[in-house]
Amino acid sequence: MSKYLSLQIHPGKGLGFLVLGASLHDVLTRLKAQPDLYPTIDVSYSRPHPLVRPVILNLPPNGFRLRFDGPDQRLRLIEILDFGKTHLTYKNIDLVKLPEESTLVPLSAGYPSQTGPVFRHVYNRLMGPTFPGEYVPPNEAAESETGMYVLSYPGIAFTFPLQDSVWSSSADFVSLLSSSAAAPAKSLAIFNGASWKEARQDLLTRPCLHPRSLALSMKGKEHQPDEVELVKVCGAGVLEMIRRSSAPFRIVLGETTPQDLVAELGPPDAIYHKNDHRLSIHKPRRREQRPSHGSYGASPARIEDFLDADHSSGHTTTDDSDVEDDTDQRDDDQGQATAKCFYNYFHHGFDVFISYPSNPSPPFPHARSPTNPPATSRAVDRLVATKVLLHGNVPGSYPFNRYRRSRWVIGRETTGTSVDLDSETTFAKLSHNLRNIWKGNYASDEAEKAAQHAIVLDRDWGDSPGSSYEVLEGWDDDEQNRKKGLGSPEGSGSGTTQIFGFPGMLFEVLKTDADHARDASAPSTCQLSVLLKDYWADGDPEYGKGPTCYDRSLVIPAERTNACAKTPQDFCLEVKDIPYQLHIPSASIHMPNPTPKLFSSAWASTVLLPKSSFPPRALPNTNYLARCTDDLYDWQRHARKSATPFVLHDGPPFANGPLHLGHAVNKILKDIICRFELSRGKRVQYVPGWDCHGLPIEIKALEKQKYNGSIDPIQVRLAARLLASQAIVEQRDSFRQWGIMADWDNAWKTMDPDFELRQLDVFKSMIKAGLIHRRFKPVHWSPSSRTALAEAELEYREDHRSTAAYVKYPMELYLGGKLSIVHALVWTTTPWTLPANRAIAVHADLNYCVIDASKYGRLLVAKSTLEDVVKVALNGEDYSIIDNLLGKDLVGQTYHDPVFNVGGSPRPIFHATFVSDSTGTGLVHLAPGHGMEDYELCLEYGISAFAPVNNVGRFTSLALPTNPSALEGKFVLGEGSQAVLEVIRSKGLLVDAHMYTHKYAYDWRTKQPIIQRATEQWFADVGRIQTSALESLKKVNFVPTSGKERLESFIRHRREWCISRQRAWGVPIPALYHKESGKAILTAESMDHIISVVKNRGTDSWWSDPEDDPQWVAPALRSEFHPSELRRGRDTMDVWFDSGTSWTQLMRPGGDPICPPADLYLEGTDQHRGWFQSSLLTYIARQTTESGVHNPKAPFKTLITHGFVLDEEGRKMSKSVGNVTSPTEIMTGSRLPLVRDRADAMGPDALRLWVASSDYTSDIKLNVEALKSTNVALAKYRTLVKFMLGATHDFTGSMIVDKSDLQIIHQIALCQLQHVFDRTFELYKRHEYNKAISEINRYVARDLSSFYLETVKDCLYLEQGEVRAQAQLTLTVILQGLQTMLGPVTPLLVEEAWAHSPKYVTENLPHPLRMRWDIQRKHLQQFNDTQLEKDLPAIHGALAAIQKASERARARKHMGSSLDCYVMLQVETTCGEWEAVADCFDRYLSELATLFVVSKVNVHIGQAPLHYWQAGWMESELFELDGVKLRAHVYKPDKAKCPRCWKYLAPVGFGSEDEKALCQRCTTVVQQLTRTNPDL
Repeated sequence: MSKYLSLQIHPGKGLGFLVLGASLHDVLTRLKAQPDLYPTIDVSYSRPHPLVRPVILNLPPNGFRLRFDGPDQRLRLIEILDFGKTHLTYKNIDLVKLPEESTLVPLSAGYPSQTGPVFRHVYNRLMGPTFPGEYVPPNEAAESETGMYVLSYPGIAFTFPLQDSVWSSSADFVSLLSSSAAAPAKSLAIFNGASWKEARQDLLTRPCLHPRSLALSMKGKEHQPDEVELVKVCGAGVLEMIRRSSAPFRIVLGETTPQDLVAELGPPDAIYHKNDHRLSIHKPRRREQRPSHGSYGASPARIEDFLDADHSSGHTTTDDSDVEDDTDQRDDDQGQATAKCFYNYFHHGFDVFISYPSNPSPPFPHARSPTNPPATSRAVDRLVATKVLLHGNVPGSYPFNRYRRSRWVIGRETTGTSVDLDSETTFAKLSHNLRNIWKGNYASDEAEKAAQHAIVLDRDWGDSPGSSYEVLEGWDDDEQNRKKGLGSPEGSGSGTTQIFGFPGMLFEVLKTDADHARDASAPSTCQLSVLLKDYWADGDPEYGKGPTCYDRSLVIPAERTNACAKTPQDFCLEVKDIPYQLHIPSASIHMPNPTPKLFSSAWASTVLLPKSSFPPRALPNTNYLARCTDDLYDWQRHARKSATPFVLHDGPPFANGPLHLGHAVNKILKDIICRFELSRGKRVQYVPGWDCHGLPIEIKALEKQKYNGSIDPIQVRLAARLLASQAIVEQRDSFRQWGIMADWDNAWKTMDPDFELRQLDVFKSMIKAGLIHRRFKPVHWSPSSRTALAEAELEYREDHRSTAAYVKYPMELYLGGKLSIVHALVWTTTPWTLPANRAIAVHADLNYCVIDASKYGRLLVAKSTLEDVVKVALNGEDYSIIDNLLGKDLVGQTYHDPVFNVGGSPRPIFHATFVSDSTGTGLVHLAPGHGMEDYELCLEYGISAFAPVNNVGRFTSLALPTNPSALEGKFVLGEGSQAVLEVIRSKGLLVDAHMYTHKYAYDWRTKQPIIQRATEQWFADVGRIQTSALESLKKVNFVPTSGKERLESFIRHRREWCISRQRAWGVPIPALYHKESGKAILTAESMDHIISVVKNRGTDSWWSDPEDDPQWVAPALRSEFHPSELRRGRDTMDVWFDSGTSWTQLMRPGGDPICPPADLYLEGTDQHRGWFQSSLLTYIARQTTESGVHNPKAPFKTLITHGFVLDEEGRKMSKSVGNVTSPTEIMTGSRLPLVRDRADAMGPDALRLWVASSDYTSDIKLNVEALKSTNVALAKYRTLVKFMLGATHDFTGSMIVDKSDLQIIHQIALCQLQHVFDRTFELYKRHEYNKAISEINRYVARDLSSFYLETVKDCLYLEQGEVRAQAQLTLTVILQGLQTMLGPVTPLLVEEAWAHSPKYVTENLPHPLRMRWDIQRKHLQQFNDTQLEKDLPAIHGALAAIQKASERARARKHMGSSLDCYVMLQVETTCGEWEAVADCFDRYLSELATLFVVSKVNVHIGQAPLHYWQAGWMESELFELDGVKLRAHVYKPDKAKCPRCWKYLAPVGFGSEDEKALCQRCTTVVQQLTRTNPDL
């Protein structure tokens, strides 16, 4: 596998996924999503000239640079600057051969020199001939002797260094560049154009040929509506949408319906309701109102602790704007309020607000021509478009490139003026022109100012959706805000954003610092506008002239020409002249630090926020997968050679198709166990296997090869081997994608020659022990598959319908002392077995009677069945009882079969214990050729089996010798049964026939019913080893325990095992047969000889060698038989015998023939009658042969079984039903509702966590809610990991403190970690993984997220030195512990977290996946504090009471954040052990405020002092601890709010609003910071 990032070059189109024309937003989104491939991203742009200068995106570790135009921020040029950092190919040909020992993305800074492709490679192999290029001589100032030759092709150009002394314009450029005077290519440029010389002239201005969105670039137009390129504002609420290639269309506010929008633009990318706090720009918000009423924070940084690297506005519902004034919405009915929403069209660059229409918008006063058709009557009861918000964004606005920018224009024909106003016009010029246009509509200057009011918003950089332009239906729908005085007409104030209103239009303009205000060339467009308040205050409408309208016909201005140098190399070097840069480590965007004026205080720079490159969502990364699987397995195999081994023997899956959820449950459970045992210090031995033989694979191979009719066995085996080999590759890849850690390189297969030889050796040992013999007896026979089947190859259906029949057989009985003719009445559900009848069975203890029915004669039935017989068989006919008999009196009697035994001897009546009176007549007809119980009973009396049915389930001529044609060739389960009944009816012996629904066996592969049929088969006499097998199970640990009883039941009820199959794909039963007599020859000696031949020739030769080949005949037999007298058998072994001998894979070559038992077997519950049983029986049989069975052992020490995966209705998953869910669907999240218009893909960890969270001991129902819970839990884990990594990013471990020196909050956290760690370990040990996950989730939600992480943020963000180091140390220990607990289940998450861990951690602590659980448990034991555990309930009880009181205070608008209050705990002394409770709170008094996340806590015993009750407000909550009554009083603080930590501990009455004093703690910390960092 290559260690380099690999990208394909597409001249004129792009590089890999980087498509020319793509927006900066889309490119950044893709790059940030892969921090392992693109760890460092430098974005450079000009803040004074954001629209004039291009945006340059550098990727130093990858060796290339991207250049975007300023106004539209669309990719225009891709430059390769270092050919040694990325594997580049063109039409799958390497540009440069890279060394194999390099790393994927070297983290060295800059662009070190690296040899590029030589000219001949480019000219001869890559691009072919071209026209001469351009020569750029060296710069004289640089004193260089080397110039640059730009060799250009359509869409791509190479720059070759060339010695200036050899350059001549008359020389052939091919000769020059092929000579030693030319060096390999220095750089490469990909652009859109016929040549570099032509393209560079208007590279940044010409229209792009490709869409802005990478998603659109990769889809056909049938998948996505045409992109809107330009919006023409026509006035009167009319907007004309100009598209790339399709015809324009209009949006008419108040008339265009949502259906119209969908028809033209397709479904919106997202829909936001007004109450989602989305896209609202009308209401200012006071800084102290920032925390939500439900917040529970300790510092300003709590508002946004985690910085999501994905800022796609079109796919998020996060709140990043002001709270909208919803007064009008409260007045609407509920339906209207719900209906109002924004349609977000992300790729088009605007939002449309859908609501009920209001007043129409006015036209422009001096329009030259009507822009709107005559007004029509508006329906007020339907939803229409009433606003259009056109997104604006320049580099520097926040969020960085979050919105797809919208280009718009108000044409001169619309306004009646001489100029066009557009999205590139400076706002000063724009507002000046708009004021002049509307000036005549105002009665006075005051009226004009009142209408064109400027609302000042005090936004943070994280609040603003970017500068924007909103087209409104009416004059201004913000009348309520203006009446409330929320806007300042002069636009004064220190806010960061201003709203300027004009009739039908609203502009939101983002301000920057004053330094740039005085740069007259700085554009300040209202789209992505940067307007300084000085502009408006100075009143200079022409101030800040910018570039002309960015139009398709625009000629690049002079100030832009320096961005279009002659060569790509010069083009690349221009970045040095850019004055401002942003550095984006690991694809996470960090905006420049704003000046103090943009914040409510200047203390933000002293707050230490988390910093982490850990992505918030799981991203595909094969490196992480390989590290936590293959690399980890190899590491433990070598590093723990002397450690105790843990052997998990794999139950092999069938290699016959794609994997399903059952496979996922099985393999992931095994992997969880292996990882847990590895964490216990053991050396894991887990070698996967595959079951490759058998009927399912053979049939599927034949279907795939489309073989018809009879084919040669060798062809069958070749096709089956090919299918199995292909399936193994596919299944192995899927297993590895699930994060399964195993020895994949040494996986075994039952079709491997070595496996087949070991299997034959086990078979030989069973022959030697006398356990193998050949018999003619009934077996499960599949007519559809034409082979015998084992019990494990059957499945039962409850709805099988058969034709049941009552048939009478004549017999003679003494009734009343007189010999009489009566008829024994039998009932059968298999009439087709009647030709094989040989006896009738009764039960000696049952009472029988003879009845007389006029229509049917005298019938013998069991007396207890008489009622049903009369009702069903006799149709309620009247009858009389003639005589009563005991069953024992019938035993020994005989009867006649006048249909199928004409003239034959009478047949006997036997006693049988299996006869009952629950159904039928109490008399059972016996066909020893078609039933095992019949066979065994008849065998006792010397009656042999008879089955006149052939291999395909059709009658032979022996079924009815007197009239063979009546039955011969008829299928027994179809027309054959009806034919039998017709023959019996013709003889007057059929009493009744009816349909009967009952349980019946089916072939598990063909899904067709089977029959019982006597054939000659090979059997293993497992009854002889039954006792030893049952004895061995007493030493096995079963999970669940019910598995033991189930397996024992199958062993007890199995006496023989049919091990032969009539198929070609399998291991042959190496028996020889005498051609004339049919005698089978199978001895230990013959086996030894045949095994030696197989060792040299392989098992295929058993079928391919000539029939009379003497090499297959043992020398001892050649003296008795001539080779031509013998033939080789064609039977193969049961596949359960194949997999049942897989324990031989644990044997060492030349070692003990009985390998030690494996530590664990784990399979589905159906394997009690399959692999578990066959493994046990063959293992015991081997022990019998080798040493006798004195102390029998099972092949497994622990046996775990899991249930099946069912759908949410409890049904088996089936393709025909359409309820199948694949493991991939869970990993990709496609079964869940879309998140941000895409599936919430959480990767393999989601699948693994779902398995671990399920109770595998019973059947697992898959439902969407379970998958949602899984993804929510996994997302929570990632969020916590991201926070803890960010909080400890600068932890150096230099201040390691003793446990006793830790603050109480940290001691509590570590104590809680120790408890959950111990409980989780025991649950893992008992294989109760769902309970372990529940324990972890409870800890994460209750102890970690809701308690410790909330309380610790104060000291993490706002403290310095040892106080902060204690928190970081605690978080480091917690993160290590959490990763250890999650490691067996979510290894990719752990591996990814390790890759983003601080340097101190990776260099000084063991990898969590390699850490020994016992060592970590021992380390955590030191944090077990008995006193602390005893006090914790009191702390949690008080916290709960405080939170209840705080909620009431919030409801009354007294407080927002939990820091907005003081707390007093009042201990009543009237009852209980109040002293102990008071002592408890006294012990932790100094840290109670931190524990409760409030500003201050006091504890009072008895009556509280009067001044508490004189606070501005107070809320109280009564609670009880150990019988002691307490009250938690939450009340108004008496001090000022500290602007840094938000605690109310600062002096009151100090300075102005912007100069609030800090609290004592913050003052000290800031002083320390300023001493160490004077520039702060």
